[in-house]
Amino acid sequence: MLLLALQATYQSELIKETSVYPRVCGKGNYHYEAIQIEIQHSGSYTFNANSTIKLYGYIYRGDFDPSYPNTDIITQSNFSCGSSFKVGNYLEANKVYTLIVTTFDPNVRGPFTLFIIGPTNITFNRISKWVFFLDIK
Repeated sequence: MLLLALQATYQSELIKETSVYPRVCGKGNYHYEAIQIEIQHSGSYTFNANSTIKLYGYIYRGDFDPSYPNTDIITQSNFSCGSSFKVGNYLEANKVYTLIVTTFDPNVRGPFTLFIIGPTNITFNRISKWVFFLDIK
C-alpha cells in the first residue's frame, strides 16, 4: 500500500490589531494567530512556516488559552536563526487541535505562509480574537 502525502497552504498576516500574549515568562507582547485544525484521518502532520519575520509555532490539544500558554502543549518548534519554523506530530482524527503561529520577538508583525504535509486534507479555522494583553512594567 502506498500512502501519498498531501500538501495544503495557509496564508495570513500578523498585524497591529492581531492578538498578543505574554509568551515568555509572562512578559512581552507577542503577536499570534490561533488556528483550529480539523483532522479527518489520524497520521503524522508537519507544519512548515515561511515568513520575513522570525516565527515560532506550537500545537495544542484542544483550545488555546493565552492566559495559560503552557497548558496542553503537544509540541513546539525549535529555535531557528531563520524566519521559518517546522513543527509536527501524530494527530488523531476527530480531536480538536490548535496551531499557534507567534513571533519569536515581541512587538513584531508581518505576513506568513504555512505549508502542511500529511496523509489527508485538513481544515483550518482562524479562531484568534483581537484581545490585547498589556505588558505593564
